Amino acid sequence: MTRFALMTAMLCTSALAVQGPSQSELNDADNATDSWLMSNKGYMGQRYSPLDQINSSNVANLKRVCTFDTGDDGSFQVTPQIYKGVAFISQGNRSFAIDATTCKLLWTNKYTPTGPQVLNTSRGFAIADGVLYRGTGDAHLIAIDAGTGKTLWDKKVNDSANGYFLSSAPVAWNGMVFVGEAGADWGVKAKMYAYDAKTGAQKWNFDMIPTGTQVGADSWKKADSTSTGGGSMWTSYTLDVDKGLLYVSVGNPAPDFAYQYRPGANLFTDSVVVLDAATGKLDHYYQQIPNDSKDYDTAAAPVLYDIDGTKHIAVATKAGYLFGYNEATKSQTFKQAVIKVLNQEKNPTAEGLPICPNYSAGTQWSGPAFKPGANNMVVVNSVDWCGTVKLGEVRLIKGQLFFGGAMALNPASEAVGNTVAYDGATGKELWRYSTPGIRIVGGVTTTGGNLVLSGAANGTLYALDATTGKVLFKSNIDKAPIGGGVATYTVGGKQYVAVAAGNTSKGLNGVKNVTSRVAIFTLP
Repeated sequence: MTRFALMTAMLCTSALAVQGPSQSELNDADNATDSWLMSNKGYMGQRYSPLDQINSSNVANLKRVCTFDTGDDGSFQVTPQIYKGVAFISQGNRSFAIDATTCKLLWTNKYTPTGPQVLNTSRGFAIADGVLYRGTGDAHLIAIDAGTGKTLWDKKVNDSANGYFLSSAPVAWNGMVFVGEAGADWGVKAKMYAYDAKTGAQKWNFDMIPTGTQVGADSWKKADSTSTGGGSMWTSYTLDVDKGLLYVSVGNPAPDFAYQYRPGANLFTDSVVVLDAATGKLDHYYQQIPNDSKDYDTAAAPVLYDIDGTKHIAVATKAGYLFGYNEATKSQTFKQAVIKVLNQEKNPTAEGLPICPNYSAGTQWSGPAFKPGANNMVVVNSVDWCGTVKLGEVRLIKGQLFFGGAMALNPASEAVGNTVAYDGATGKELWRYSTPGIRIVGGVTTTGGNLVLSGAANGTLYALDATTGKVLFKSNIDKAPIGGGVATYTVGGKQYVAVAAGNTSKGLNGVKNVTSRVAIFTLP
């Protein structure tokens, strides 16, 4: 390293002194305008910013001011997380800190795996008290100094040789870090965990595949020893700070398609499980699909919102439905088909069952957003795209996919992306924006400027009028597919928009690899 480079590196490190966010800042993250602290902005998962400097009357003037290219063409499904003018980004085995106005690289952290990496996708961090927390493709939870990028501790959560990995963005709360395992499609029995934020010591765990005398164990009427479990935690989590309740979306059972090997409802798969965040004890749950036979995960985190003093949640699934629940009565308020649904009540056959959507469609890793106002609007992205599912051999082999069949996808040209707005109380559709032949799998963001922000698989960032769904702005991010989300925030009183683009994972089959990048926009 040259003397100049060494001095520059030292200056970058010394200039980046990150002490927070504090617990009070995290508690207010849903309302904050100068930050985007969690994968879904705040604990309630609303992805709503009250910022209105960029609004429906001027968004057409947005200009890109900088781009940070990671140089990696792997999966990229994060929303940039912003604190004190710094954007934190995770991808594969690397984590980055960049200036949130200039895209200048501040530091890079490189993780070296110690076991096989099952699926090397990271959907972001938890950040608290100057520390970033993220999972890895070989099922480790690591803590990184947010100021220097130095790894502080490394905790092995489970054995990745058996199919376990951590893809979801953890959540930090009251000195604990919450994270759940993924790997259902490889035949794991997933758990949700809480770890001590300072030491990495495990505080509690919860079995998403109950056994023995645990609640839900009788929903697994196991036919033979090949029955396993499943229950991945894929994305992130939602938390009710007032009640200390953690909302966890849980994915499919395994084997994915061979339902006959696991008769019963198969709790807690395809569910939202609500836990006491302090103890890990079950409070209540909502199951969206009993005995799922089509890999229709409840994958994305639910959104929590208030209507007339009563808390509600909305959650979207890969099956193409949006569900609403009243938290006061613990009852379902609506179930809306966001896209075409076909043969979901039927089980796969050896000959093949045509279904809509296929397992790469519906709502994948990006859940609904909320916009307060007259309609308490819930906005969700979903892909309309069909396929055929077939039963096949059921054999569990350590570290290999455990489908019990196969799914053929219809031509990608038939896929239609959708951004749809609903009344958060009734589930009534308010408007729809569709992109025939172009999938939409990234995150949705709503703002006080009456905007809905998102992006499509052809690399197009777009802004819609939140009242009508009318397109107000489009800009292509170098043809890099947008599988991540949009963050908006202020630095020095000026509003910025940052979007992650470059995803090449399952939800975007057939899309040309483009290196991942974060593009930052603002008004001239």
